[in-house]
Amino acid sequence: MTLVSVIIPTHNRPDLLPRAVESARAAGTDVEIVIVDDASTDATAYVCRELSDIKYVRVERNQGVAGARNIGIFASTGEYVAFLDDDDLRLPGSLDLQAASLAANPDAGFVCGAMIMTDQNYQPTGEVIKPKHASGDIFWALLELDFPVMPLCTLIRKECFLRVGLLNRHVSSIDDWDIFTRIAELYPAVVIPEPVGLYRQPTPFSDQGSSARASQLHRVANHQRNLLKLPRAAAAAKAQRRATRKRMVNRISENLIWTAAAKYLPRLQLKPAVANLSVALKLDPISFVRPGAYEKLAKNLIAKTGLIDRQRV
Repeated sequence: MTLVSVIIPTHNRPDLLPRAVESARAAGTDVEIVIVDDASTDATAYVCRELSDIKYVRVERNQGVAGARNIGIFASTGEYVAFLDDDDLRLPGSLDLQAASLAANPDAGFVCGAMIMTDQNYQPTGEVIKPKHASGDIFWALLELDFPVMPLCTLIRKECFLRVGLLNRHVSSIDDWDIFTRIAELYPAVVIPEPVGLYRQPTPFSDQGSSARASQLHRVANHQRNLLKLPRAAAAAKAQRRATRKRMVNRISENLIWTAAAKYLPRLQLKPAVANLSVALKLDPISFVRPGAYEKLAKNLIAKTGLIDRQRV
């Protein structure tokens, strides 16, 4: 049996695919690469025929990212599963590193590493996203969106899907957060500090699914109500559930306000700015009078002017 299966869903982006495949190949010594062609209508099938040592699966009707990932799970043979978007890149040796971590922690459901953020041309922005929590129980942190985890930076024990089920196709663009939360309800997680991948950040106008950040976070806030009905959450005290809900809503609202003020408005990107502010107001009408987002904005502006050491922000 293969040690790691890397599942790459793709739709009409054949120019990006070979680089993603090569990064997956260099990330581990015992890797199976499963490409799920999600009803592409361009040269994707031809490009895949030119790629060696891959398992190619094509579907004729578009399944969406979650559906394509599920098909890849069924087609995979590895003990561990990694999801890789066709525009992201794995770092060399990263899958071997994470597989060793899971082997050393047989009770863990998945291992999470750090991500190097890049622009659309894969140039690092200087930002590295890493979980701030230690290994162990991260269920409540995930539930309130206080644990940054994405498919790119994780390796999952395949048996988890037998217990918690497959990815939810009905929660578009947040299916990854949903599945990690459901896994974390039953399994501890391993956290490692090393970067394991390059994440190509979307722009407000890119064709990446995560570019519509405001609507995505609105779906997160709505879907959290469903996740709070999971057995472990439902069994907790009502006060804990309420506090978890409040912290998430505050966190999302402050993030949307800060992003609008710090990124979109200075560039006169009015449409995404208005979308962010509208969702923040809808989720939390008093978010505009709380200091959290403005304190973060002030610190960021001060750091950019060089008045304080950026490392302390």
